[in-house]
Amino acid sequence: MSENQITSADNKPEQVDCLLVPLKDRNLILPNVTVAEVIPFSHLLTTNASTDWILGRLDWRGTLVPALCYELMSGQAAPAPNPDARFIIVNGVNANPQMPFYAILVQGIPRLMHVGENDLQEVEAMGMGQFDKVAVTFEGVTAMIPDLDSVELQVQATL
Repeated sequence: MSENQITSADNKPEQVDCLLVPLKDRNLILPNVTVAEVIPFSHLLTTNASTDWILGRLDWRGTLVPALCYELMSGQAAPAPNPDARFIIVNGVNANPQMPFYAILVQGIPRLMHVGENDLQEVEAMGMGQFDKVAVTFEGVTAMIPDLDSVELQVQATL
């Protein structure tokens, strides 16, 4: 049994696999199970969304997936063009059959982290956006834990 699969007496995992996701000037921490895939930046299909933070739609595995810019959605400036940009395909958390996935533009390759119960320390952070739930530090890196329920509901309401 691997170290990250060890469980305590009450069957709760001691560690959770997460991804440290790079954005323009901050990082997000997402549980690994919320991310279906990391894909290269690709051309987007247009959409009739009335907001600039919906970038378009991706054709991912035969499913049209709305793509968003988290920075614009949070009221920040858009990231500059970046040759390392990718999309993460996020599993919907609200079980909506019309939108089972959505994509977030990211500025590099997410890094796998094994996070223990006491590894994240909540911190005060300036510039928290509307969709940031809490700011934390992990191994000296500050990151935001997003409110994925609110993100998903906002995307659904906008489309």
